[in-house]
Amino acid sequence: MAEAGEGDERSASWLRALTVLEVLGEPSGAGGMGVVELACRLGRDKSQVSRMLRALATAGYVERDPRSARYRLGARLFALAAPAVDQRLRSEAEALVERESSRLGERVEVTIRSGAVGVTLATAALDVELRSLGWVGRTVPLGSSAAGRALLFDHTDEAVTRLLTFAGLDRAGPAAPRSLEDLLGRLQEDRRRGWALAREESGQDVVALGAPVRDASRRIVAAVSVSGPGTRLSPALSVVSAAVQRAADELSTALGHGVVPVPRRPHRRAPTTGARVPAPRRAHPDDPHPEHPGEAKP
Repeated sequence: MAEAGEGDERSASWLRALTVLEVLGEPSGAGGMGVVELACRLGRDKSQVSRMLRALATAGYVERDPRSARYRLGARLFALAAPAVDQRLRSEAEALVERESSRLGERVEVTIRSGAVGVTLATAALDVELRSLGWVGRTVPLGSSAAGRALLFDHTDEAVTRLLTFAGLDRAGPAAPRSLEDLLGRLQEDRRRGWALAREESGQDVVALGAPVRDASRRIVAAVSVSGPGTRLSPALSVVSAAVQRAADELSTALGHGVVPVPRRPHRRAPTTGARVPAPRRAHPDDPHPEHPGEAKP
């Protein structure tokens, strides 16, 4: 019985440590958190949270800023996660293009950015003619493709200008942007719409729609696009655009985007019957921690 109890306690300790990592991985934890703040979020004793953080820091899963005494996710955690996320993106992308191509009957691709161009990560098409137009590893221009512009949604106009000044504007299709101002205007409209639309920018009578894919950190890591003859896609823009956004959302979710853990509420003991027991005082971010003096005021 003692061994079982020790095993349960170790499991509970690991779960508590994982909860600490989850909280630090939330957007609110990007700048780091102090022991007091984490203890409040987790509803646990400061000394217990401090011990967990020290153990995680020793293993490299969290890092402590010596100036502010705030903790953030460590480099070792990112080193472990990066290959897994990359492999997951590839496997999920391959399944997605096959599934969505069967649903829509058009060519579906997942594209990633490499410098100033987009690179096809996965592609599928039922139609033989459409299938011949796409292949894994094919590069596409960022400025005159739906996938490329979807990859630029989070870039400022200055960043887009720097990228495309280096790469130049591609004019493969009759309606490709003819100037930087034209491109920036189209990109602004794409952002407002929530998905990119390229009509005859990559070829005659070719229409393409693209939507960004985000990872757990909300960073755009890929784009899902659908392309085909304008005679088929133009009358069905509302249906296809909804499908593209849904597919991009599904791939984003598979990469951890929007998966935010629910913070645990502080556990409070039920008051004993009889005399009124005051509620325990909640820790305040300005309270100093005995093990890290002055940490609450970085």
